[in-house]
Amino acid sequence: MDELEAKEYKEHIRKQWDANPCGKVGDITYDLDYFKNVEKNRYESYGTWMQSFYDYASKEHKGISVLEVGFGQGTDLVQFAKAGANCTGIDYTPTHFELAKLNFKLRGLKADLHLGDAANLPFEDNSFDKIYSFGVLHHTPDIEKCINEVYRVLKPGGTFVMSLYHKDSLFHYYTKVFLDGIVKLQLLTLGYMGVMATLEKGADGKKIKPLVNVYNKKSLSPLLSKFSNTEYSVRHLQKRDIPILGSILSQSYLEKLQKKYGWYIISKSTK
Repeated sequence: MDELEAKEYKEHIRKQWDANPCGKVGDITYDLDYFKNVEKNRYESYGTWMQSFYDYASKEHKGISVLEVGFGQGTDLVQFAKAGANCTGIDYTPTHFELAKLNFKLRGLKADLHLGDAANLPFEDNSFDKIYSFGVLHHTPDIEKCINEVYRVLKPGGTFVMSLYHKDSLFHYYTKVFLDGIVKLQLLTLGYMGVMATLEKGADGKKIKPLVNVYNKKSLSPLLSKFSNTEYSVRHLQKRDIPILGSILSQSYLEKLQKKYGWYIISKSTK
């Protein structure tokens, strides 16, 4: 991808999430009830697996330095702060930056939040015990630079937990490629990248076309090769995400399938 194309994609990213903040629920009312509703929707409706999987409330987070790359409205970073972590965050979108600051202020919590690009982290080498990024770096045209920056600012022995859209998921191949792309003919009208862009709220795949990449273990491994060790997991599969097919599968079977065909591939890397 050339520099001009990358710049255009980043502009789409900023416009997309300025207009549609990640995790937005109803109208933004700028009060604590709004942020509590966002939190409830995230962990009780969207990602029912998230709190137990990431164990935000773990005692191991007390007193450690945590950086979140792409904090959105600050929902996940708040969980680390509640557990006693020293929290820092960076996000590319001005609306996310303002909402996350307000979220922390209304809760009486502290975080050092930055508006900036993850490809150029404004932090010293070996600064953080843990770096966390959920559903963010699959939108950047320079993910390799971002991961190299993460490696630079992570302390030796520290962990980097990253969640990206999973290429080998049922949602990708069945819902987006087969149902939307082939059955609805969107591959002809929008092309593959346009079809993928439409999964983000408000994106039409033409004028509003945020970059949406997908990854699997094979494509991620080279990007994480600097780390001493990386473990992979797959999660997130809901009936509503796989129309028709989802209605005939039991919840217990879905929970088994999600560990192989879920929508997020999660890497946990140690420096």
